Amino acid sequence: MAMQNGRQITEVIRQLGQTENEWEKYIVSREEPPTREVYSLKNRLMNLLRAELKTEKEENVLEYLLGEGVSEETARNLTEKIRDTLQFYFSLSVFREMEKIDRAKLLGLLTSIYEKYIVRFERGHLQQIRPELCSAEEWNEIANRMDYLTDYYISRSYTRKGILEDLMDETGLGEETCEYWADLIDRNYLLLKLNYITVELEKLQDNYS
Repeated sequence: MAMQNGRQITEVIRQLGQTENEWEKYIVSREEPPTREVYSLKNRLMNLLRAELKTEKEENVLEYLLGEGVSEETARNLTEKIRDTLQFYFSLSVFREMEKIDRAKLLGLLTSIYEKYIVRFERGHLQQIRPELCSAEEWNEIANRMDYLTDYYISRSYTRKGILEDLMDETGLGEETCEYWADLIDRNYLLLKLNYITVELEKLQDNYS
């Protein structure tokens, strides 16, 4: 079965087998790989499979791994683990469709979500701007995932460049769209940081009350 990153995946699996006989146990468990080389190859394999699972069916990737001699337990653990990291990507399929049809409209939605849902809040606004492409439940999930991702960047003090690179990987959107999104976060960085700190302090207060 041909896959976009098939040759590279095959080569990394071959290198892992040559470097460490029991490499599979370091893939499916939290045990630290024995060498830096195994650690590096493990991350490369995960990244290649992540890229593949963005466009390829999970069962096809699983079948490919089995064909390369990977045990069924390891193959299933790998695909399931990586699939879980792609939930944000899959949930934003609506944005990718909108980007193809009307990018300006998508940028307007991003701005509106930040101005009246993430940075500040206006009751009912989110559903007022919901596109016809998704249900109310899907739209809420998208906005909440955007809020979570924003908190992730703010809590870890990501730079604009770091935000841009991660957004391109997490969303599958084009560079110009991700630059616009990164600018929305960067422009509101101090207020978002203050909001994040306030929420965390409230959590601490609740824990001690």
